[in-house]
Amino acid sequence: MLTHGELNAMLYLLDDTDEQVIASVSSRLLSEGESVIPLLEEYWLGNSDPVRAVRIEEIIRNIQTGSLTRDFQNWMNSENRDLLEACILVSRIHYPGLDVSVVNNFVEKLRMDAWMALYNAGNPTDKVRILNHIFFERNGFKGNSEDYHHPDNSCINRVIETRSGNPISMCNLYSIVAQKLGIPLFGVNLPQHFVLAYCDDAHRNPIVPFNSPNSIERSDFGASLFYVNAFSKGQIFLRRNIRDFLEVIRVEPSDNFFDPCNNLEIARRMLRNLHYSYSKTNDKQRKALTEHYMMVLGMTTEAGGDSEGPNQED
Repeated sequence: MLTHGELNAMLYLLDDTDEQVIASVSSRLLSEGESVIPLLEEYWLGNSDPVRAVRIEEIIRNIQTGSLTRDFQNWMNSENRDLLEACILVSRIHYPGLDVSVVNNFVEKLRMDAWMALYNAGNPTDKVRILNHIFFERNGFKGNSEDYHHPDNSCINRVIETRSGNPISMCNLYSIVAQKLGIPLFGVNLPQHFVLAYCDDAHRNPIVPFNSPNSIERSDFGASLFYVNAFSKGQIFLRRNIRDFLEVIRVEPSDNFFDPCNNLEIARRMLRNLHYSYSKTNDKQRKALTEHYMMVLGMTTEAGGDSEGPNQED
């Protein structure tokens, strides 16, 4: 860890006109990783040299990009590919200084509130109605249809703060809490609208207790019983309604539109949505950065934006 004195000496060299010297200093600071960012930010705030300020900003961005790249790679290579972690990683593209503990604490609060309310719940629809009460009545969550393509709608920290988001972010938060309660709600990659499927748990063994903080696995459950639209305050609908929707948007029915997808598919769709948001807001720097993380998850950007939501590219 660099001391203030060592850091000051290195940053002084950023005024040098020799590109090799600047590259050497940048490389040394990059090797320190995120631990040096608070010192760099402190120095940046007290700095009056615009050239040095720009170079410090670039070093901070490069450190954050390298750290997030490694975290995406680790998530990609992990065994369970945790959905909450994926949501946090995507949010860090727009908010690199995101406080993860705030997100985790709020998710735990939602879980505990729902757990107490679900104590006497019986059938699946009763459980969903109770979750709807916790999310949409007690906590005031709603789909953001007024500013649909804003990047904040894809960032779980902002979804928590503003109590609004797009279909996939709303469904992700809803299903994360549900799964921690042993309730089998999993994401479905429906074209133009992400929804949740409630899967059959009648023969599941062992049954997950409501006070378990651990998520459940899709492979432990049966077929989809019904569907939940978290963007529309937890509206419950059936398989025939999906068929009607597909007919309206002129898409041929496929099993992928009725059955849950895995967390990698969800993470990729989140990145496509964020990429499209940056296209709509003309944020070229963050759009290019998102493309970098898309490639880390084995994606390409040739197809343009995701098919999520109104006026979206297909």
